[in-house]
Amino acid sequence: MSQHDLTWLVKNSEPRAANMVHQLMEQGISHPELLVLMGSLPRHEFVEPAFSHLAYSATPLPIGRNQTISQPLTVARMTEWLLEYARLGRVLEVGTGSGYQTRILAHFFNKVHTIERQKALYTQAKKRLSAMQVNNVEYMFADGQAGWPHKVEMDAVIITAMASKVPLALTGCLKEQGILIMPIDHPSPQIGCWRKEGDRWKCLGTESAHFVPLLEGLEHA
Repeated sequence: MSQHDLTWLVKNSEPRAANMVHQLMEQGISHPELLVLMGSLPRHEFVEPAFSHLAYSATPLPIGRNQTISQPLTVARMTEWLLEYARLGRVLEVGTGSGYQTRILAHFFNKVHTIERQKALYTQAKKRLSAMQVNNVEYMFADGQAGWPHKVEMDAVIITAMASKVPLALTGCLKEQGILIMPIDHPSPQIGCWRKEGDRWKCLGTESAHFVPLLEGLEHA
């Protein structure tokens, strides 16, 4: 995707989306295809209707069930890390939420495995992405901290909720040189990117971010 194509998109897309793309570029997001994708996705369809007018603003927003959609910069930063460091084969996403991050991952990865612990959000996201004809995503209603139940080696794992420790079930499924994207609350709330190198982890980047907590168990209501 050329810079000319990106300029055309910004000028001809929905004004709110164009402004969001401008802000992302000013904040250091530079991957052209990612910027084009985020500028063209109807982000307002992934939030609660009462907040649709704020969908492209630089803030997390409610999606129901006391969960949120991350602000655009956080989504863009996590995705850009993956595009820079990860093999784009299989990715495990823990916390499907609205399906917005899932939709972006599906554009770049061959296969997305996504887990959601809240039945209402799982059902809604699956229906939403199916309507968008996203066909390379495998959905599961389960406790994400237990990992993917079938033995599949992942090129990347992205966790979209704040944790105080890293669940071994999630790191154990990563291939050697696999990439882990995960929010942590120590020493301050931030999102981090790590590469698996044998028994060690190499930090590739961190950035301040706020997420809902990573919880155990299932919610069927």
